[in-house]
Amino acid sequence: MRRHPIGIIAVVLLCGAAVLWLWPPVEGGYPALEAAFWRVGAVMALLWLAYPDLHRLPAWLWGVLPLLFILLALRPRWFIYLIPVLLAIGILRSWKRAERR
Repeated sequence: MRRHPIGIIAVVLLCGAAVLWLWPPVEGGYPALEAAFWRVGAVMALLWLAYPDLHRLPAWLWGVLPLLFILLALRPRWFIYLIPVLLAIGILRSWKRAERR
């Protein structure tokens, strides 16, 4: 997917959420649809911002990420252990980059 369609989808979803928030079609509105538009629109906007960096991700990571999300959905308490591991990986990678310079 190219960057421009991702940005357009994000804008359309966020505008749709704003329309549902300002002018609900029925009394009470559609809170689930509005919430989905806000959330997916925000994720698409973040994806649009991060698009250039996504090309630099290793190929194996695309297979591991869905498995990680499924694992965290099944065992949410494991997220506590994941945070220090991700911080350690980030620190070690930044040191490695600093050594290259």
